[in-house]
Amino acid sequence: MNMTIRPLTPTERDFTYSQQQEIMEQAGCIGYLRADMGSSGKGFFSTWNDYRRDLKTQTFKTEFDSVINSLRFDAAYDGILKDRFALSRYCYTHPDTSYGNNREYGIRVDTEQYAYFMRLNPNKGEYNLYCYCYEREWIDEILETV
Repeated sequence: MNMTIRPLTPTERDFTYSQQQEIMEQAGCIGYLRADMGSSGKGFFSTWNDYRRDLKTQTFKTEFDSVINSLRFDAAYDGILKDRFALSRYCYTHPDTSYGNNREYGIRVDTEQYAYFMRLNPNKGEYNLYCYCYEREWIDEILETV
């Protein structure tokens, strides 16, 4: 699977939070994953929330699992989501991903069909990841009009 990673733009950062239902549907938001790495920092406890079940195809589910697992276990992607230490290292060595505070950092992971907008938080005791999943063409169209 071919995927690219880059910092989120300020406008894209807004889409790492839930928007009005109509906007999320028009943007092709399939749903989002929320995860924390537990008190040890080495876990990965996640919850999925649907937006558009009609877009949650088997193709999407297979690719999404591959994206998350690549960011957790593949050295080619710096193991960004391997554990809280790796997440912290990534955030603090990529200041261009910062939302302007020490709590939130954002990356966009693109594949051919999907865009994954990830809000990262390296702090213990908080959710460490929110990953909003979009149909890539749909979110790009919405971003052109914002």
